[in-house]
Amino acid sequence: MKTKIAALAFVLFIVSCDDFLDINEDPNNPVKAELTTMLPYAQANMFGALGFGTAGVTDILAVYTHQIVQRGNQDDYKVQANEFSLTQCWEKLYAVGLPDLNQIIKQAGEENKPVYAGIARAMKAHMFSMMVDLWGDISYSESGDPVKFPFPHYDSGETIYADLLIQLDAAIADLESGGPTPGADDLGYGGDKAKWIKYVNSVKLSIYNKARLTSIYDAAAVNALLSSPLISSPTEDFQLRYTTSISPENRNPGFVREYAQSDPQYFVSPYFYLLMKGEQACQNSLMVGIHDPRIPYYFYNQLFPGEPAENPESYRDGEFLSIWFGSFDRDPNEGFDQANSQTVVGLYPVGGAYDNGLGINVSGDSGLKGTGPQRLLTAACVDYIRSELALTEGTSDDARALLQSAIAKSFAEVNIAAATAGAPLIGAGDITAYTDQVLALYDAGDAAKQLEVIMTEKWIQEFGSGSESYNDIRRTGFPQVCDPGQDLNEYSIQTNPYPVSLPYSGNDLTNNGNAPAQRNQYTDKIFWDQN
Repeated sequence: MKTKIAALAFVLFIVSCDDFLDINEDPNNPVKAELTTMLPYAQANMFGALGFGTAGVTDILAVYTHQIVQRGNQDDYKVQANEFSLTQCWEKLYAVGLPDLNQIIKQAGEENKPVYAGIARAMKAHMFSMMVDLWGDISYSESGDPVKFPFPHYDSGETIYADLLIQLDAAIADLESGGPTPGADDLGYGGDKAKWIKYVNSVKLSIYNKARLTSIYDAAAVNALLSSPLISSPTEDFQLRYTTSISPENRNPGFVREYAQSDPQYFVSPYFYLLMKGEQACQNSLMVGIHDPRIPYYFYNQLFPGEPAENPESYRDGEFLSIWFGSFDRDPNEGFDQANSQTVVGLYPVGGAYDNGLGINVSGDSGLKGTGPQRLLTAACVDYIRSELALTEGTSDDARALLQSAIAKSFAEVNIAAATAGAPLIGAGDITAYTDQVLALYDAGDAAKQLEVIMTEKWIQEFGSGSESYNDIRRTGFPQVCDPGQDLNEYSIQTNPYPVSLPYSGNDLTNNGNAPAQRNQYTDKIFWDQN
């Protein structure tokens, strides 16, 4: 009897020890992250890497697309392999975003949560398409698994594009499956499967459009997509909505750089400003006579009428103060501090200030909010893509009608931002007058001029989303880029040709033994660039 009691006591002791060990697993160091934690982190990382802000690649691309001017290498189309915005984008995508998305796909399969896998597949495909657009050949088939492939080989951009279309189909299959759906952990669409499917179809359409002059283009597939659900309303934009939180910092990174640090970094391009104002912009006379009512929403003037700038001026028009592209270290007035005088990025797209003409200084935030979302794919952009395809590829769409629709949605996005900030809305009459003038310009042109109108309007709408406009300029030649030799500054020059791609991150070339030679950013085109 004593032997049985001793044996029972030993069993209980073992069970107790097992239970004791179980409850002492460190909750602060889990062996597996939850999907609900990984998904929002991967989404925020993707937007941060590709958007405005110090560590976003749009910091470079907005200069290349002549919406922003910055002092430094970008000012003359020269970005080094160790440029902070470039290396940070590369590392955020490859070292953080991609491994997280791969883990979500794997773990969602193990946990029978295919919707999570579909979202991750869709984001991964979109992310890779944008990386191909910037760098061409990149590591793809061997990337994201540093244990198995510590030194991944690079794949051709065209091969990657073709596979992304397959992956997007797989994403839709996952999204259409049953199982648990995300909620607040999905920063994009809050777990709305219908919106995610529209997003996937829209990414596919974007891929086909960029590759429309290559063998990847499939007219039948494109026409099928045009009959499928697509992003069609600003409420369906693929965007990351920021908050007003300061601690932790969760405001739009572009807002933080312009307003919250007492030292604005972005000079609004006079070329962009003059074109929207309806005046001759360097060699570009396309929009002369068409004044854009979005100006006070896009740009905020810190000067009030007649107020002198704090230092000698490089370029000023009324209260608008900036510097010209190509004038870095040449214009004697270009290098002065204008933190309290320069025009800054406004309410749209970073959640800054609406220009009411009072010229209030924005130093130190001035109580502004910074809730402007970072947008990667919008309803307006989808309509511009459809308009381009209808004009150039003869799809079943009506190019003019879609141009009109895209302009309406572009204004709707600005008015949504205005309503959120308590600013006045752009009036219906102003929108109609502007749209009628643009459509008249479209109607009067041949096919090339009509394409220029579409691309220029898309460029204006894409303010703050540099990759799409950079793609369009290289693919179509529109909008025209600023020619420093024809601007209003005698000191502006251009010594480098227009960059057709970005250099690889120097860190990857140093550490990856299978990486190719560094790209020549002036000659090594992306496969879809047929200009």
